[in-house]
Amino acid sequence: MARQTRPNPNLDPEFYSYASNKATSKRVFEERIKYDYEIFPPNLIPNSVKTWTTDRLYGTINHKGNAVVPNTSRLKSLRFPYDDRQTNFALDFVADAWYDLALRLKSLADNNEIYRNSPWAKPNVVKAWEPISSTYDDHMRTVVYPSFADNFMKAQGNDMEVGNIGTFIDRLDAFIQDNLLVHGPITLSGFTEAKMTPVYASGLVIEIAPAPYDDDYEKGYKFLDANFPLVANIVAQYGFSIDANIPWRLVADLNNPAMIEYMLGVPLDEYNADADIEYECEPYVTGTPIPPRSGGFSQIPGLENVRRHVAFFRYTDADGNARVEPGYRRYKIEEGLAWAPSFNPSNPQQVFQSLFNQDYTETFYSDIDVFATYLLDFYNYYVYQHPYQPVVTLESAVSSCGPQVRRSFRQQMTREEFDSVYTDKWKLKTFFILRAAERGLVITQPSRRKTIQESMNLYNLLQAGNSATPYITTLEKIQNEVIGRADLGVLTLQTVRDIMLSS
Repeated sequence: MARQTRPNPNLDPEFYSYASNKATSKRVFEERIKYDYEIFPPNLIPNSVKTWTTDRLYGTINHKGNAVVPNTSRLKSLRFPYDDRQTNFALDFVADAWYDLALRLKSLADNNEIYRNSPWAKPNVVKAWEPISSTYDDHMRTVVYPSFADNFMKAQGNDMEVGNIGTFIDRLDAFIQDNLLVHGPITLSGFTEAKMTPVYASGLVIEIAPAPYDDDYEKGYKFLDANFPLVANIVAQYGFSIDANIPWRLVADLNNPAMIEYMLGVPLDEYNADADIEYECEPYVTGTPIPPRSGGFSQIPGLENVRRHVAFFRYTDADGNARVEPGYRRYKIEEGLAWAPSFNPSNPQQVFQSLFNQDYTETFYSDIDVFATYLLDFYNYYVYQHPYQPVVTLESAVSSCGPQVRRSFRQQMTREEFDSVYTDKWKLKTFFILRAAERGLVITQPSRRKTIQESMNLYNLLQAGNSATPYITTLEKIQNEVIGRADLGVLTLQTVRDIMLSS
């Protein structure tokens, strides 16, 4: 197909929006309205999302209203990277869907069915899954600690009150209570709920271009081109939605039956169950061998000609025969002589429940363990920077000398020493205090003491009864009955977003 000619912004300025970070506030406001209602109106395509706003927490808050992170064992690397030196990941079934989508678009360009001078003609992965730990670590080390050590500790004699880990924790607690709204959350769960987690942390998002997010002109000129209406339809055939504000951002839509086919598989007409096939470009994060690729056609009405490469697994039937079943085993259950989905594919709520139960871990389980690591690191680094505690001593009344300032040597602490002092009960109390503060829960002192005491009583009772999980059980009770689900409004895609928090 011939190269497309795009509208000239000088001759036809109405075709574009010109909002960017370089424009004035008034211009940005006016141009963003134009973008939302004229350039990319709500009815432009049916499969659009907005990860800046309504879908900001899609895939990072689960069906229970808790912050989550994907299990790395479920991640698979993505084919067709923009930079061959990098490896990008997404959830395994999302990686499968991307593989087929990219092949389809490249094939359309090769066959001159879409314009080649378009970013949609040869899509490559620029960004995908990013571990939340890297962003959270940056927040803790470049925002929280410097503000605490450089500002708070130098004010009002706070430095003089720190002689050991215990007094350091007291000062840090006072800092957190006073500065939580200014410097942001402390726990990983609070970090996610505050919308500070990158959308890529879900493992459901793929970007295909290194374009600036703020430049509306480039969005319209490059991506909303003559190929876009056709491309949007094709993207939906493989289970993806397109971000209206960042049209080069693809989001796996669990409300789309096409994406569910990559989870559950399709009837196979092609597979190699015997060959030990290795794919250098798509290992799982954990190095788990990839199932040999298999193929079949979509079962969705209207998409019967769409071919899908899906995973499959081997099993032995009741007669001892080796069999092959399409799809990922974790989403299926064995029913007699056949396999069936473990959820109702037409029920969005069940789809999301299965996804989160199988592929994600709730962060509240590790919030305090992670916080404790930073706390100890911060203490030891503070001691390294400030090895001596200034101590004021008052001379007796008969002495002509005034108060004297002496120096007391501060001792660093090992993790083993820390864990021997700050045990499960401290972790439970700290979890309650931090999460309640991050949520802005109004709790009276009597209620606070009652909650802590009841938690300690439950922990002691479980421990005395030789429970294998006294800490986890007590932690879950605090999370579910005191902290509760995040009340963050719309979290997910399309109709699913209204279902997820209704139960």
